[in-house]
Amino acid sequence: MSHQLLRLQRKNPKRIIGLMAGTSVDGIDACLAEITGNGTDTKTNILDFETYPYHAATRSAILEACNPETGTVDKICRLNFYLGKLFADAAKSIANKARVPLADIDLIGSHGQTIYHVPDSPAKCPSPQHENEIGWQGSGERGKAWASGYRGRSTLQIGEPSVIAQETGVTTVADFRPRDIAAGGQGAPLVPYVDFILFRDRDKGRALQNIGGIANVTFLPPDCGIHDVIAFDTGPGNMIIDRITELITNNASHFDEGGRLAATGLVNKRLLDSLLAHPYLVKPPPKTTGREEFGRPYADNLYRDAVCSGIEGPDILATVTVFTTRTIADSYARWILPRHPISEIIISGGGTYNTTLMKFLVQYFPSSVTIHSISTFGIAPNAKEALAFAILANETISGNPNNIPGATGAKGAVIMGKIIP
Repeated sequence: MSHQLLRLQRKNPKRIIGLMAGTSVDGIDACLAEITGNGTDTKTNILDFETYPYHAATRSAILEACNPETGTVDKICRLNFYLGKLFADAAKSIANKARVPLADIDLIGSHGQTIYHVPDSPAKCPSPQHENEIGWQGSGERGKAWASGYRGRSTLQIGEPSVIAQETGVTTVADFRPRDIAAGGQGAPLVPYVDFILFRDRDKGRALQNIGGIANVTFLPPDCGIHDVIAFDTGPGNMIIDRITELITNNASHFDEGGRLAATGLVNKRLLDSLLAHPYLVKPPPKTTGREEFGRPYADNLYRDAVCSGIEGPDILATVTVFTTRTIADSYARWILPRHPISEIIISGGGTYNTTLMKFLVQYFPSSVTIHSISTFGIAPNAKEALAFAILANETISGNPNNIPGATGAKGAVIMGKIIP
């Protein structure tokens, strides 16, 4: 087996499938790319990309698993293996679409589906001085720490990679976040390493802004080294917008296509100001967030309170759309612009297609800053993160550390990802 992995490590170029399912829980993004080299010598050529939407029942099951009140252990256990099959099907489908035999695929990199992410700083858990202090029944110092309210950092992505490897016959790298958390990081954001590889520029200060369920930025100062990279989650992306759309359309629509519904509403300043008071927004990087803070309960409470205040549905939607753009612009103003000028902002993710959101975003930046879609670089906006996990898998196989400690808060660079031959 070691000889097989060594051959794979040395092979150049490699055909790698990247699989990504985001916090929007809309489906599985699959990207097939030919990747040459590794590290800063990496070159990529996207062969094909597709999004495979979740069935409504699957989406409901995932959202149920994300909720501590309904995500029971038996449901999560079964869903882990079921999603593994769906991820394997997505890999087979993208290979078939690109007319590349599965036997010619060298590697699969899978992020999985996050169902819970706890990035907060861990409580101190006593280290055992003697072996008998760790009791199998939860006794000893660690058992006491748990009983007294131990709350360590943790994360859980499902979509069992052993199923992916078994169903496809392709070596699979998955479960990237836990190693960074084990090294004292927050397990996110992970894509900044890829941004550094692909988009650093000698002369330009570039911001890579992804607007998925959550929005995140990678800032690359001119001629930067990896320790110069600034990256963090700016706050909600499409997550609140999508849920408010469901509520005002009685589930007829799961997202505001093109931002057309938001365009019919008026921004309510009082509501916007209350949203901008969220404590996450003033928390300094490194930081990451997710559905636990800005998910369905948050959006449902927001909607209920707004309706009780007499605010109409389209106005709520317009306001949360501006909220997303303000959290992005304000994050830059707080954490990037005081130290660095920005030449251009490159947008990726589903938010790129929301014309109303993009119109609002442009208004918050000076005309000297060029804002454009990542498609100008030959990458479809929805393909970027799936491509990123193909590249991260290549780095794992190559034996290269693939986190950025300055972005995640980890104590050092580590090789993320578990390899399933």
